[in-house]
Amino acid sequence: MKRNFRELSVAIALAVLLLALAIFAPAFFQPQPLLSWLTREAPILVVACGMALVIISRQIDISVGSQFAICSVGAGLLAAAKWPLALVLAASIGLGAVMGALNGLLVAGLRLPSIVVTLATMVTLRKGLDWFRQGEFVNLPDGAQWFGLSQVAGQWTLIGVALILLVTLATAMKHLAAGRFVYAVGTDAEAARLAGIRPQVTTFWVFVFIGALTGLAAMMNVVQSPQVDPKSGTGLELKTIAAVVVIEPATPITARA
Repeated sequence: MKRNFRELSVAIALAVLLLALAIFAPAFFQPQPLLSWLTREAPILVVACGMALVIISRQIDISVGSQFAICSVGAGLLAAAKWPLALVLAASIGLGAVMGALNGLLVAGLRLPSIVVTLATMVTLRKGLDWFRQGEFVNLPDGAQWFGLSQVAGQWTLIGVALILLVTLATAMKHLAAGRFVYAVGTDAEAARLAGIRPQVTTFWVFVFIGALTGLAAMMNVVQSPQVDPKSGTGLELKTIAAVVVIEPATPITARA
């Protein structure tokens, strides 16, 4: 009942906000500006899906912004080297998964606090990228934008990917055993262990998953512009955590010590 009230209050607040926009800023609802805004926010929704799992498992990951920047630059460099976009996408997801696996090994394998681990990787990855690029943008070749589609088709593709991921993940968390494992570990890791679940393994794969989604989101961001900014992703961790709070208001944001 309490959770339903929280969800209803968020829905009411959103409805009031949309009504105010319709009255005082009707231009907000014009198709193209709204489509552009949804497209720009689609990568954030993708990372927020991964962040939701991290938070549900009672961990936190504040390194996603740095991972996002590295995956974006990596994808841009591969695209500039004329790699097929499908391979660039796979490489970006793989790179993100590797960085997520590093966090997972430190948190799940060494039992270190996730806030400390991801703070360290956030700073290390960002400083390493700054040293490597020195603030230099990556110029993308012709045809890389919007995956070679028209702008409108590319925009709808990115929005569709984010929405499909959200619906698929919500369904999987409710109906698949792997999703229930994440809830069980976040609720009580010791009880989950006694029930036959391996909390450390679940935690490791949750970090791998958010890393892979960060790589996907980075690629979704790269194709929206002719250049890649090495400082992209700054503040992404705050945006995704805020998105999770809105989507899943009853979930406790607590990093396990």
